[in-house]
Amino acid sequence: MIFVPLPLLASLLLVPVLIWFVRSHDMSHRAHQLFSLLLALYSIQALLLSLRWGYDVRVAASAAAVVAPVLPVLAFLSYDALTGPLRSRRLLPLLFIPVNWLVLTASPEIADVVILVTYLGFGGLLIRLAWNGPDQLAFSPLDNAREIVIAMALTGSTLIASGLTDVYVIYDFIRHEGRHVGLIISVVQSTFVVVIGICAASGRLSQTPEAEESPAVEVADTASDSDNIIAGLERLFERESLHREESLSLRRIARRLGVPDRKVSNAINRSTGLSVSQFVNNRRISDACHLLATTEDTILVVSLTAGFASKSNFNREFIRVTGISPSTWRKENASIDV
Repeated sequence: MIFVPLPLLASLLLVPVLIWFVRSHDMSHRAHQLFSLLLALYSIQALLLSLRWGYDVRVAASAAAVVAPVLPVLAFLSYDALTGPLRSRRLLPLLFIPVNWLVLTASPEIADVVILVTYLGFGGLLIRLAWNGPDQLAFSPLDNAREIVIAMALTGSTLIASGLTDVYVIYDFIRHEGRHVGLIISVVQSTFVVVIGICAASGRLSQTPEAEESPAVEVADTASDSDNIIAGLERLFERESLHREESLSLRRIARRLGVPDRKVSNAINRSTGLSVSQFVNNRRISDACHLLATTEDTILVVSLTAGFASKSNFNREFIRVTGISPSTWRKENASIDV
């Protein structure tokens, strides 16, 4: 019977995920390009691990060592690209890749330590990004921001766990001559590959092009405080139903107001105590309640009309705002003219 190692199965699992991602996302966006490259490299890394520990192809270990330091850097930049344009200074993390390669070539005996630090460092940076919350994801659809933050934290945790696994591998070589390395790599690292690959597939940008030119509302030149920004945003909701755009992002809102992303999020946080996505979803839920009470549309149609990308997100936000499910709310309020 042909032996199929776990890393190879992980690689085969990521291939259809990569194909789906490329076919379903606008690949002109830098973040989408980075996420697709991350998926491809993790698939290649899983294949190399399967060749090394499943079929004892020693040369695959050298190739895997070359790919290894690229993965945490690329994972960080992929998520960082959702917070703003990747220009000059924000690309400095790329320098860690040639540094790792230089150490691997000149001092291979300490290469494992340098790679470990790289994984721990970028894993920690991703957890820090996740800790800052969804309002920093200026380019991500608001409806998807929560899932991306979770994926970001999970990816960071997995990078750290992957680095710590390498510590155990070194320990096993010292104490047991590496007898358990194959099993550890096959099970643990294969799991990490799949987890990070699936997390990477969750990253996406708003469908609104970053360079889109849209006229700002009147508040743009005088938006010096939170009240003016909130008032301008409310006008956009009233006049254009901006909140109903399924792919609405913080960047889209900021461009329409003519103020910086951070200024918009700070204004909403300060004035309402809510995140940007919660503020927008509150308005969407208000519209949804009106539709539930005054129409016979299905809950799915209502959720899509209100601006939610999925029924699950709609249900979660509806319960957050009203305390009950949409179906229960409709039964209790169908006769009320809202």
